[in-house]
Amino acid sequence: MGAFLYTSSYIGCYQQFLGAIVSNDISKDKKLDILHDHYKETFSRIKEVESSRDKTFIWLIALFSALILQISYPIAVGKAIGKISIFGTELNISVLPLPAILDVTWLLTLVIGLKYCQNVTFVNRQYPYLHSLEDVISPELGGGDLYRREGHVYLKDFPIVLDIAWFFYGFFFPITIMSAALWLMVLEKRHGAHPSVFDIIVALALFAVFFIYRVLPTIIYVWKSFGTWIRGGPTTP
Repeated sequence: MGAFLYTSSYIGCYQQFLGAIVSNDISKDKKLDILHDHYKETFSRIKEVESSRDKTFIWLIALFSALILQISYPIAVGKAIGKISIFGTELNISVLPLPAILDVTWLLTLVIGLKYCQNVTFVNRQYPYLHSLEDVISPELGGGDLYRREGHVYLKDFPIVLDIAWFFYGFFFPITIMSAALWLMVLEKRHGAHPSVFDIIVALALFAVFFIYRVLPTIIYVWKSFGTWIRGGPTTP
């Protein structure tokens, strides 16, 4: 829940920092240098986390595919895994109990899923601050659309295709992950292997993580945006 409950205070602390810089008795050029360097550092950090987010997104898809194969074709998967080499030591994975391999895969899925949600939350919290930096720097350079690439310029005339992409990543994908976690429990039972207590706990934890981090904030945002639209104000993703 903390992922979105403390966003306002988090951004507020940075806005106080901006206010201190702008109001401080230092030269205009020095202020711009400080703000510009801080802007670059913030943007670089965002891009790093976005890269990590994209990688964990792919890992999630791969892990869910692995779970489906392990549950549907456990014997074939056990034979296919074979041996792996770690730091020169060869390990025969095929001799491990199949339920143990499945448990490890479930746990990895939960860990990667949590990391994905944390990355998404970080990026979503940082962009408003980046926009506030642009709002401070742009007037110092002449105003208008200058130095507003990630904020005003990007959000102006927001294309419908980006709205669709936002809906997919913000709502459809998390719902799919939550549904898949529950569906895999049913799939395990259909194949005669009743889900272990561990698998059930991990699946429910994965469901809760995506609901708290991704679905609930999206619902709240859409609800607030709808209220703003009804009052005639601007709305942007």
